[in-house]
Amino acid sequence: MSRTLTPMSKISSSTPFDIGLGLEGTHVLITGGCGLIGKIVVQAFLAAGSHVTVVDLPGTDSVLDLSDHNLHFVPGDITKDIAAAFTSAEDIFGTVQCCIALASLDLSVLPQSESICDMDPQTWQRVFDVNINGTFLTCQRWLQGIRTTVSKDSKQASEQPPPLRNVGCIIMGSESGRFGVRTMPAYAAGKSAVQAGLLASLAKDAPRVFARARVNAVAPGAVDTERFREESERYGAQWRYEECEATVPMARAVLPEDVARTVLFLASERFAGGVCGVVVPVDAGKGGTVCWGREELVERRGEGWGV
Repeated sequence: MSRTLTPMSKISSSTPFDIGLGLEGTHVLITGGCGLIGKIVVQAFLAAGSHVTVVDLPGTDSVLDLSDHNLHFVPGDITKDIAAAFTSAEDIFGTVQCCIALASLDLSVLPQSESICDMDPQTWQRVFDVNINGTFLTCQRWLQGIRTTVSKDSKQASEQPPPLRNVGCIIMGSESGRFGVRTMPAYAAGKSAVQAGLLASLAKDAPRVFARARVNAVAPGAVDTERFREESERYGAQWRYEECEATVPMARAVLPEDVARTVLFLASERFAGGVCGVVVPVDAGKGGTVCWGREELVERRGEGWGV
């Protein structure tokens, strides 16, 4: 028995499909927005038409164009001043709809040791205070702000949905949260904590506060910043090879713009409205880390080790 299929509407280039990010007018708060990656993320959101509040340490704002009326800078430490920073941001642009939790102690500025045997426990605690507790406090204050707005709007007009869009939080993780860092385990442990346990917990929590709220993470590999290029010069071609070529299919460090565009995508409800609880690696396909340099291994085996 034959069946007659109902013709579908023809799809053509004239079919309406808005490819804009839809981030215009969205209030985005970015911690660590004056850093080497952070400043590019700030530029990206400003280009998308967002209202941007940057929270970073005092004296770091020289990289920002504070004449831009869509940009607000709040000096502060995420471990102590984040609640006040959000309040300042809300006074200027209203509820923080999207939060980019980028601030952390960076691996390149932390003291490293040859072995965990030699690591200073105070360094471990300091990294955890900033990278885990500071990130937790940032995410907590973001969600508290969303809850307060939802509660106010519900009381004022119980039949109307809250006027919120692009509601989300994006945590800045790292390849180290997957692969570890032998010379700085505190950094790897901290990133693993926020991009795994904290992310998974928040992804279940946030939609209970606001149905369309999403929480995701971005985990960059080596990023081709000014500092990375300086380190490549300082430590040599072998160091660069091991960092971003030996185990990386694309054999390169990623651009800061690659990271920023991924953050924009996740922030956009129009493009990533169905993405929640996901860690997006931006690492050119990195598959691991080099455990032994060839010369180092030859030397060890010459001493009778590993035979």
